[in-house]
Amino acid sequence: MFDRLALRTPFWGVIIIIALTAAGVSAGQSVDRVPSFLDAAPWLSAAALIVAIAGWRLLHRELLHRMQEDESLRDRIRRLQDAMQSNVDGMFLLRAVRTAAGEIIDFEIADVNSSGAATLYRTREQLVGRRIREALPTPMADTLVERYVDAITMRTPVVEELRVNRRAVAASWLFHQAAPTADGLAVTVRDVSSRKRDELRLRKACLTDDLTRLNNRRGFMALAEQHLRIARRQGKDAVVMYVDMDDFKQLNDRHGHAAGDRALVAVSRLLQNTVRDCDVVARMGGDEFTILALDADGLGARAIQKRLDERLALFNATGELPMPLSLTVGHTRVRPSDTASVNELLARADQLLYARKRRRQLTKMIEARQQHRTTRPAPRLVPMPVPAEVAALARAAAMALTSAAPPRSTARPAAMSAQLGNALPDVIGTFLPPHAA
Repeated sequence: MFDRLALRTPFWGVIIIIALTAAGVSAGQSVDRVPSFLDAAPWLSAAALIVAIAGWRLLHRELLHRMQEDESLRDRIRRLQDAMQSNVDGMFLLRAVRTAAGEIIDFEIADVNSSGAATLYRTREQLVGRRIREALPTPMADTLVERYVDAITMRTPVVEELRVNRRAVAASWLFHQAAPTADGLAVTVRDVSSRKRDELRLRKACLTDDLTRLNNRRGFMALAEQHLRIARRQGKDAVVMYVDMDDFKQLNDRHGHAAGDRALVAVSRLLQNTVRDCDVVARMGGDEFTILALDADGLGARAIQKRLDERLALFNATGELPMPLSLTVGHTRVRPSDTASVNELLARADQLLYARKRRRQLTKMIEARQQHRTTRPAPRLVPMPVPAEVAALARAAAMALTSAAPPRSTARPAAMSAQLGNALPDVIGTFLPPHAA
């Protein structure tokens, strides 16, 4: 408003002064009504000079003000360009490309910094003036144009983490932000690939067992919940198997914990090689493992257990460990109508495992007892020392009985029998304890 007044005041001021002067001269002239402007010429010149000086002063002030504003604007633009070019994040200024009807069909790159150009494997000169569909591959460009149109239409920024192709972009993950402007977008991209790798490493460490590289209990619970939900939605069966190592404590006590760790790693490999890639295998803790077999029933569980027994027998035949491994498996079938939670399914499988373990222990005890009975040696007869008196009487009796000559009288045998009968209690007393005699 002020600049308009400053520019128009001299013109309209001169017009008004001329009109007023002409009116005054016309009112004071003679009757013959002949106009004379010679008398008013000095006054008009003085008024015009004053108005011109005032207008020039106003115009000069306005020009100085505009020059200062232009210099300030150029300084701000220069600062913004410096900040944009020195930013480590990629920055793009996009201008909307519209049809005659006003529909946005593409976006033109109005400006870009060196980081943004390097992200697309280009230079700034190669990208400025080009459109998105020309600078990026077709699937990625179509997706971005669609999102940018929605952002301008709804006047809402786009903030996301985007997985990209390394062939088109010099990153695996980008933090992508696009803010609407007057007729375009201000886009900022940042390479977050290292952070994503760290997150993936931490998530894997949180869900993976360090020794066996299997899923730990937390990882199994998360995956099992998701897989069971999908199986129930598709109407398919599943099997939850609980595996326990027999005599693992005995292995640790006899051969050390290093041998126990090798046994755990060996069992984890056996389980992974026995089941399919789509099945979930985890170490629940200690010597306990679990398997979630998808699209399997009771026959499938028995087939898995059979393959596991065969592979375990082959492994024990190699003699890699100081003592053979033995596994006990319990499984429960999960039908689509079964609404039990993962914890309840694990508890069911664990109960079946320990029931099978008790039956196996009982069978081993019975077999050991039968083997002991069949292999027990016969009792040995230990000769006992015979006193001299008894031996003499026995020899005399034997000689008397085996003598060829008949006895002349019955007095001597009777006397010998009496002597043997009197000495027998004393002899027996020497072999028995006092209370038994």
